[in-house]
Amino acid sequence: MRHFAKLFEPGKIGKMDLKNRIIFPPLATHMASDEGGVTDQLIDYYAARARGGAGLIVIEGSFPSAVGHPRRIALDSDSRIPGLKRLAEAIRAGGAKAMIEINTHMGRQDRFPISPSDVPHPRTGIRPKPATLEDIERMKAEYSRAARIVKEAGFDGLMIHGATGYLVAEFLSPLVNKRTDEYGGDAKGRARFGLELYWAAREEVGPDFPVIFRAMSNDRTEGGVTTADAVAFARIFQDNGVDAVDVVTGSAVSHEWTAPPDYLPAGCNTDVSEAVKEAVTIPVCVAGKINDPSLADAILSEGKADFVDIGRGLLADPDFPNKAAQGRADEIRKCIACVRCGEQTMVSLDPFFCSVNPAVGREREFEVRLRPVSKPRRVLVIGGGPAGMEAALIADRRGHDVTLWEGTADLGGSLVLAAALPQKEDIRTLIDSMKRDLRGSGVKVVMGREATVDSIREFGADAVVAAVGSEPFVLDIPGIRGEQVVGFAEVLSGKAPKGAGKTVVWGAGFVGCEVAAFLAEKGHEVVLVFPEPEPAPDVIYPDVRKSLVQGLDNERVKLMGGVREFKEITGKGIALVDAEGRDVLVEASCIVVATGLRPFQGLAKSLKGEVAELYEAGDCVSPRRILEAIHEGAEAGLKI
Repeated sequence: MRHFAKLFEPGKIGKMDLKNRIIFPPLATHMASDEGGVTDQLIDYYAARARGGAGLIVIEGSFPSAVGHPRRIALDSDSRIPGLKRLAEAIRAGGAKAMIEINTHMGRQDRFPISPSDVPHPRTGIRPKPATLEDIERMKAEYSRAARIVKEAGFDGLMIHGATGYLVAEFLSPLVNKRTDEYGGDAKGRARFGLELYWAAREEVGPDFPVIFRAMSNDRTEGGVTTADAVAFARIFQDNGVDAVDVVTGSAVSHEWTAPPDYLPAGCNTDVSEAVKEAVTIPVCVAGKINDPSLADAILSEGKADFVDIGRGLLADPDFPNKAAQGRADEIRKCIACVRCGEQTMVSLDPFFCSVNPAVGREREFEVRLRPVSKPRRVLVIGGGPAGMEAALIADRRGHDVTLWEGTADLGGSLVLAAALPQKEDIRTLIDSMKRDLRGSGVKVVMGREATVDSIREFGADAVVAAVGSEPFVLDIPGIRGEQVVGFAEVLSGKAPKGAGKTVVWGAGFVGCEVAAFLAEKGHEVVLVFPEPEPAPDVIYPDVRKSLVQGLDNERVKLMGGVREFKEITGKGIALVDAEGRDVLVEASCIVVATGLRPFQGLAKSLKGEVAELYEAGDCVSPRRILEAIHEGAEAGLKI
C-alpha cells in the first residue's frame, strides 16, 4: 500500500521535475555569517532537510545587498558563488532540488526603511521614505545581479519574495501602497514592481530556469489585499511566464498569519490557494501550518493546491517526509506552532531554534554526540515531564540502561494541563509522540514511584537526572487557604470551579490570561487582577501576546491592572489596593491563583553528594517553557 499517494506523487514546476509535492519553504535562520556568507552550520541544517525526503528545498530569503542584513545570506557579488555552490550541492546530494528565495528589501522593517508610500509601520511607528523611480531602477539592477549569481551557483531555480510584509508585499497591498503612478492603484499597478523584478531576473536566468513568485495573497485585514486580488496577481504572473505561485497571507498588520501560531487553524491559507488554483493553470503552492501528512495529502487530493509548503513541520522533524512515505507517520514529532523560532529571529541575531527539536542548527554536533557510548551506564531519570522524557530518550539512544520514574499516574508533567486549553491540540500531540517514543525505546518507565534520597540510593544509578518540575508560587495573604481559593492547575484539570459564577483570576501572565479566557468561555464572569500595567507582560512575541489579549476582549473578562497591594481574601472576594490607591473589594465566589511558579529544588539539593553524577533539567532549574525543558533534557542525556 502506498502511503499518502498524492503527497508523494511526482510533480513539475516549469521544466524542473520533483520527486514529490513537499516543499521546504524559506525560513529565516540567522545561520549565515555576519557578512552574509554561507556557513557550515547553514549547509548542515539544509542538508538534513534534504535527506529527510522533501522534494524541493527553498533557501531562506537572501538579499542583493549585505548592508543592513546581518546573518542573512547576501547575493551581492560573485565572491558569494563558491559558498552558495557548496550549499546547492549539499541539498542535491541529499536527494532534493534546490532553490533560493531572493528578497529585495525589508520595506518599513528595514534598517533603511523604504516603502511604496510613507505609511507608518503599525508596530514601530516608523514612517518610511517612499521609493523613488531611481530607487526602483537600482533595486531592479541589484535583483538582476542576484539572479545571475543564483544560477551560476548551480541552484535549480529561484523564488521571488513578495510576502510577509516586506517591500514587494507592501507594493501589493492597498493598505500601504497609496501611489498614483504606474506602481499603484489597481491590482495590475500594485503588482508592477514585483513583476519588474521578475523580468529583471528572467533576463539573466533565461526562459527555462524555474521561477516561483511567493505572493502575499490576503492581508487578512479590512482594506487590504483580498482573495480576488490574489487571483488577479496570479493571472498576471502566469501571463508573464512565472512558473508557479506560492500562496501565503498576512502582513505587518496581521503578522500572525505569516507564521500561524497555535490559535490559527491548520491549513489556514487553503481558502485562498483553492481560489487561485481554480483561476490559473500553473502550479499553486500553499503554506500555513501544514504539520500533518494526512492534512497535506488531503489539501492536494481536494484540489486546493498542487504543492504544500511544510516549513516548521520539517524544522521540528527533518525526516517528516521519509516517515510519512514509509508508513511511519505516527513517529513524526510535529511542530506545535509555538512560534519560538520566529520569536528568536525577532529578538536576536543568534541562530534560530525549535522547541521540540534541540538539534536545529546543531545537526553535525548532534550526529557526533548521539553515537553509541563505549561503556553503557545505569541511568535514573526522575520526572516524566518533557525534560525527563527527552533526557531518557536521548540517553537510551546513546546506549545507556535507562529507567524513568514518574510520581503520578500519567506522563507529560505540566504539558498535560496546558493541553487542556482550547486550541492546544498540538501540545497533546507532542505528549502522545513522546510517550510513543518511550514505548518504542529501551527505557523502563515506572509510574507512581516516589523518589526519595533513600529510594534513589537503593536504585544504585551511575547517573541521575532530576526533572521534577515546579510548584505554584502563592503570595501568603490572609484567607489564601480558604475553600473558595483554587490553583490554576485545578481549573485546567476540571476539578474547580464548579458551575459558572463570578470569578477572580489573580495573575495575568501567560497562564493567567489563558485561564481567564478559558473560564469566560465556560460562562464565568471573570475579573483578571494583576500588579503590572498591562496583561501578558512576560510574553515577548507580539503575535502570541495579541492572541492572549484578544482572548480577554469580551464582556465577561474585566481587566484590573496596576494593583498596588493584595490584602486579604474573604468569603465575599479579594480585598486589594487598586492602581489609584483605593481600597477595593472585588466580589467573587471563586479566586483562581495564577501568580507564577517556583522551581522544586528540594530533591536535587538533597541528592548532591549522594549520587556520583547529577543533572537537572526543566522547570526544577527555573520555570520556563517547552523549549527550555526539552533542550535541557536533551543536553543532560547527551552529557551522561
